Amino acid sequence: MSEKGTYTYSYWRPAVTVDNVVFSFDGTNLNVLLVRRGVEPYKDCWAFPGGFLEEHETLEEAARRELREETGLTPKHFIEIGTFSDLNRDPRGRTISVAFASVSRPNQISVVAGDDAGDARWFPSIQMPALAFDHEKIFRMAQWKLRIGFTSGPVAFLLLNDIFTLPEMQRLYTQVYGREFDRRNFQKKFLSSGILSAVAQDDMDTKNAHAPIRYRFNEAGYTQFKEKLLK
Repeated sequence: MSEKGTYTYSYWRPAVTVDNVVFSFDGTNLNVLLVRRGVEPYKDCWAFPGGFLEEHETLEEAARRELREETGLTPKHFIEIGTFSDLNRDPRGRTISVAFASVSRPNQISVVAGDDAGDARWFPSIQMPALAFDHEKIFRMAQWKLRIGFTSGPVAFLLLNDIFTLPEMQRLYTQVYGREFDRRNFQKKFLSSGILSAVAQDDMDTKNAHAPIRYRFNEAGYTQFKEKLLK
């Protein structure tokens, strides 16, 4: 212990950073939020919003702060997806990053670049540019975690609008899982589960006999559905 009463150690201390992988869905594409780095290293390259952990904050607090400062987004839900510690992942020195994933609905996707981000933009997940650092590795982990969330919980409905169509929902699942689903089987599965509630069409839609039926997430039906699976 030092004279001032604080502990000192002979061990070196690596830097700690946080990175944010934010997903959104616009009705057609599953999108991912990236920022163009305004400083070295990797200046002008695309990367996930993030930065260094400050002394008096938790990892999640740091992730929320960096995302807000660099893009203006303030998602409600964050989930930690992994720790990345490859020896040479950061040319500035030994840096360990903890990555978080979050989602934004279509009406919450307006972003404004700030802090050291030169630009902030949504990219389709199937058309991502080259990424700085080891962010390609982080992205693959985030995709895997998103699929787990779709299987184990109602994460899909955090990406959809409050009211949506079955074709929109199927496009979302196709983008997340990277494969096509048979339309008839897909719709039958969800309509029979009790997870969806049909929404009465408004006056404008009733004039169009071909307007698709719209649905909303039925939380009570979802709870009953999960309880049946556990029996």
